Amino acid sequence: MTRTLLDKELQELDEQINQLGAMVDEALKNALDALRTGDQARSGMVIEADARVDSLRAAIEEHTIRLLTLQQPLAGMDLRYLTAALSIAGDLERIGDGAAGIATIILRMMPLRAEAASQVEVDSRLADGDTGNGPGPAQVAGRQEHHRGVSEASIMQGILDLGQEARRVLQGTMQAFAQRDAAAARHLWQEDDVVDVRYHLVRHDLMAMLAGAQAIPALQSDPRILQRATYLLWIAHKLERVADHCTNICERIVFIVEGEAAIAEREQE
Repeated sequence: MTRTLLDKELQELDEQINQLGAMVDEALKNALDALRTGDQARSGMVIEADARVDSLRAAIEEHTIRLLTLQQPLAGMDLRYLTAALSIAGDLERIGDGAAGIATIILRMMPLRAEAASQVEVDSRLADGDTGNGPGPAQVAGRQEHHRGVSEASIMQGILDLGQEARRVLQGTMQAFAQRDAAAARHLWQEDDVVDVRYHLVRHDLMAMLAGAQAIPALQSDPRILQRATYLLWIAHKLERVADHCTNICERIVFIVEGEAAIAEREQE
């Protein structure tokens, strides 16, 4: 395969990966819109689109393996790019799977939705005993925990904010990939912490609402709130995983540009 033909093939592969990134970002946007509005039709669109995401990922995999087989690059950025492409496409597909999973949960939640979100409000400090992994609420952003009223509506808004943060990281990751910007990729590595903080705040607030005796007024107000809270926790976890997959992609971007030594250096920090 001549250099000119290889460059053309690599450009086409690049376009496929960027298209996959745009598709999963659109799926995530639609899933968040469906969560905000309760739009079942939009949820169905996200689920149907997942098959196209899977198909494009398979096409990228086939294209990459074909180039590795025919060109057999021995070293350099071409080889690093082709080996990284498989991993990047896999992480993007998993983000798409997460969006479809959120849409599925939304459909399952529909029979449980109240006409209005529960108005029961509790003190956020009631869940201070939460010992889940990650930063405790008193340590979030290095600030002292203070009184915050927690309600189902505030938790839903927290999840939507988490989703927007996850989308921002995804979009930044795809921009870093398109520009082969290793510095931006390194910065986005650190952005995963911001998403983690938002996730643990949502988790903490859910625990505050349903902790011990505080669950009684919530359940008296709406006996289905416990089931909805469980689903909301699942959704928050899937959104947090978006940033984890973006971190993986950013590692591959740095690998493409700078090689394995840069990855090893980052892991030692």
